[in-house]
Amino acid sequence: MSENLRHRKSFFGAISALMGVVIAIVIVEFGLGVLKPRIDPAGQMDEGFILYDSELGWKLAPGWQGRHVHYDFEVTYRVNSLGFRGDDLDFARPGSVMFLGDSFTFGLGVNDDEVFTELLNQSSDLTHLNAGVPGYSNDQQLLLLDTLMEYRPVKVIWVVYLGNDLLDNGEPFPLQAAHGKPYFRMTPDGGLSLQNVPVPLKPKPPAFSNKSVRSEILKGHEPYTFWQEWIESYEIGRIVNQWVGIDSEALREHLQTSAQDQIDLFMGIIREGNAALQKEGIELQVVLLPGQGLTREGSIPGIYQKTLSSVLTDELDSAGIDVLDMAGRLETLENPGGLFHPNEGHFNREGHRWLAEAFSSSASM
Repeated sequence: MSENLRHRKSFFGAISALMGVVIAIVIVEFGLGVLKPRIDPAGQMDEGFILYDSELGWKLAPGWQGRHVHYDFEVTYRVNSLGFRGDDLDFARPGSVMFLGDSFTFGLGVNDDEVFTELLNQSSDLTHLNAGVPGYSNDQQLLLLDTLMEYRPVKVIWVVYLGNDLLDNGEPFPLQAAHGKPYFRMTPDGGLSLQNVPVPLKPKPPAFSNKSVRSEILKGHEPYTFWQEWIESYEIGRIVNQWVGIDSEALREHLQTSAQDQIDLFMGIIREGNAALQKEGIELQVVLLPGQGLTREGSIPGIYQKTLSSVLTDELDSAGIDVLDMAGRLETLENPGGLFHPNEGHFNREGHRWLAEAFSSSASM
């Protein structure tokens, strides 16, 4: 075989291999593009689950019952006459333990009898109340406390979702919902000034619609190289970037500066809530709850949540507020990702069993 022929064969072999890779990428990208629309949406929920509220932005519709169907699950929810998940009669019993939080506390993605608060009620003499409202951030939860104290709990467990609670505080629209909300601004003397009340009933403006959890975490920081940034616009590129990873330490250093205003506002909200509860003789515990992102080592949500859990634990300890860091507990598990719905992201049945066990063991310590 002549030298020229060998070169041509090598050249066409390289071209063929390259074309094979390109075709494979196109096929994978197409497959992901076809599958993604089936998985991404929040699912279908029966109408009427939430109502507009001029003070809180929205609330659960009292007496609502319905189905929530998602690629990952098909479940039913029941809202009692008071506007919370659980039995009305439980709220009439003084001496309860009340959980305050968002959709992770409410138990989005599991049936009524699978929520961790119900599991705790089945295994304890204490009554555990679920005052979680999907989409609420810590500012709305603080405003809800006035109502909750009417039910005379002996303890409030304030569940703070590390995924986006601090990002939503101080904003008139949450990142992952279309409804307006109240928020607080810090005053020069360290107090809180309530804003956006009554909450306007208007569509979410484009300036807020274009924001995401990822964009707000990375604001002012570029974690990717040029080629990583280029492939990020493709489904397969995002998978590659997750596998390759980023400079974790650089992002942690950025967050310790960029997130300081969010942390200051969060601590102002918690201190205000703690002071109100202390006046009524009600104990407070703050729980730092991670999301699915923490299970993805080196991911942007994982680094963000891990950084927050460390900083907030120190801040709450320094303020003399009882804190339970669930992020640290989750990281010790062999398969923490198995506690979450794989596509939707909330805790599944196994996740709620883990939560119930963790809260039970924490209470007995």
